[in-house]
Amino acid sequence: MSISPSLKKRLQASADKAKSARQSSRFKKVLGKLVADGLIQTNQVYAPSRGKISIKDCLWAGEFEQRILELLPALVLKRPGIFSDLEHLPADLLGVIKALRRGEATEDFRSVPAASYRQWVARVGHKGKEPTLLKSFRFSQADLGCLRDLSELGYSESDAVRMGLKLMCEKFLGEGEPTDMRATKI
Repeated sequence: MSISPSLKKRLQASADKAKSARQSSRFKKVLGKLVADGLIQTNQVYAPSRGKISIKDCLWAGEFEQRILELLPALVLKRPGIFSDLEHLPADLLGVIKALRRGEATEDFRSVPAASYRQWVARVGHKGKEPTLLKSFRFSQADLGCLRDLSELGYSESDAVRMGLKLMCEKFLGEGEPTDMRATKI
């Protein structure tokens, strides 16, 4: 099977455009920053870029290097200080960031599957730490007294609530037959 001349011409033009883009200063600055920060490895040598990079340049460079688009949502979420223009986020990137914060990211981002960009959230910033979600609760005075007592032992209120949740899950959802927690009075 042979390739038609028009298709061959379009493929060559696309390859030439990608080659030209990879040699541009915009591309080199973005990749230089990501390589210098240890976020991407490459077999090409890029001068380390220590300054801030632009979201617009990252999106543009991502057209030629898919890993940049995989990494971008996690960087905006967990390392926003490396960007110079966070106030100009495109709607699709903003939607992905909001979904990542809620732990509900399932939509593709510019042809990058959700699983591909979601994996970077735990790898960027504080390694292994997923974004936390804000929840608010109403406590009785007795519950607040327990939290204060635990805080005097060196536990934060959040730690105390997390430990209580963990113990409840181990007791009611752990080993053996599942128990209906609503039927048990604590």
